[in-house]
Amino acid sequence: MPFSTLIGNERIKRLLQRAVSEGRIGQSLLMAGPCGVGKYHFAVALAQALNCDHVKQGDACGECVTCRKIERREHGDVRIVLRECKDPTIKKDYKSQFIKIEQTRSMSEQAQFRPYEGRRRVFIIDEAEYLLHQAANSLLKTLEEPPPTSLVVLVTSKPYSLIETIRSRCLMLSFAPLSASEIEEHLRKENRPMEEARLLARLARGSMGRAFEIDLNEYRGMRDTMLELVETLGSTREITKLLGASEYLGRRLEKDGFEEHLDTLTVLLEDLFHLKLNGAEDSLTNADIAERLRRVAENITIEQITEWADRIEQIFVALPRNVNRQLAMEAMLITG
Repeated sequence: MPFSTLIGNERIKRLLQRAVSEGRIGQSLLMAGPCGVGKYHFAVALAQALNCDHVKQGDACGECVTCRKIERREHGDVRIVLRECKDPTIKKDYKSQFIKIEQTRSMSEQAQFRPYEGRRRVFIIDEAEYLLHQAANSLLKTLEEPPPTSLVVLVTSKPYSLIETIRSRCLMLSFAPLSASEIEEHLRKENRPMEEARLLARLARGSMGRAFEIDLNEYRGMRDTMLELVETLGSTREITKLLGASEYLGRRLEKDGFEEHLDTLTVLLEDLFHLKLNGAEDSLTNADIAERLRRVAENITIEQITEWADRIEQIFVALPRNVNRQLAMEAMLITG
């Protein structure tokens, strides 16, 4: 996965390629940004560029033996430190809660050696926010006195959860969310239908990882449920239907399902608000149902949309306190 194959964050891509070309990459980097924007892939691409047999203009070829070995995690000088257990005897869905001190101590020891088969040893710590405090402290000596032939790359979506002494010893590269057009273009290259790619790209909110995780059939089912609810709120306000919706959402759904439905409702309200402000239909997240949204928007006011959005936010704030979800929905739908 050379830099040339990666999506988005062109500024960081150019910076890293120039640094590789000029031999100014340093010994410690912190790649920080939202989940799913490609930080880990950038780290692997950097490891390839530093060791590629045919590096050109700071980028790896992606085809040589070295590049292929790094991508398969088989290269002796590139090590990935994960909290995910890779032991084939353990279930694939097993994931350790933290990155432990044994892992970072082993990494720090290996960082002192010269490369075995490449030009640069690279140690990538993915999800670095899960470093135990002791594990983080064990990295300090390596970060303070890094061997010139080793590079440590920490990848995280929560840079400020790391101890300050680690952040201060690393050059931080801040990754931005991907644009909807970048995600859509990539999904089209993956042979996704145009309408499906467009919807996924807008729902992903800047995260390619999220775009691949979304089940559109499931999302459309939730969307229909929540849009019918808004239609009832905006027209008949039939108490029986609203009570039934409150029971379904608040009692029958598990907490995760409840939150997903509220997230879906929030996206619909954003689209309706956009339409009330005379926004273009093709700029909606749910542009595939623009006509139906337009009809709903005609029956509600901006004040209603704002009130519902505020009440949803209040429910999300109250969820950690184990609020009664059914009563919370009744308060929103019936007394609102």
